[in-house]
Amino acid sequence: MPEYTVTISGKMYLVGIGRLEDDQIEVRLGDRTFTATVESSTRKPAKTPTIVREKRVHDASASPDRTTAPGELASKGDILSPLPGNMLKLLVKQGDRVEKGQIVAIMEAMKMENEIESPHSGIVSKVAVHEGDIVLENAVIMSIGG
Repeated sequence: MPEYTVTISGKMYLVGIGRLEDDQIEVRLGDRTFTATVESSTRKPAKTPTIVREKRVHDASASPDRTTAPGELASKGDILSPLPGNMLKLLVKQGDRVEKGQIVAIMEAMKMENEIESPHSGIVSKVAVHEGDIVLENAVIMSIGG
């Protein structure tokens, strides 16, 4: 508690002043402590600015569906996203031949790069995402045909 020397009617006093909370302040005079009410005709506004931001709600209908709906089975040749993330690189394109275990895409999830491997051999019949897309878990990344 900061201390001040105060002169009242020619007499000096050592006064401790506590923190002002709303209109209450703690005052220490000698070995006694008082709670005082502070009345002020001019109250200074808080120095901390209030930030007002426009709320922006993402329109989900404008985004392409990047997930397989719950209960809906993916086709046999579909390669699904193992977890939600950002598609960094597509290493194959439609019409390319891929072998089982070949890395076909790299996605970033949880600040780590994850290599997506083809579960079987075949020809890429469809690429459902683009580099830079954000995909959700179980999203179809691409389809491999026989």
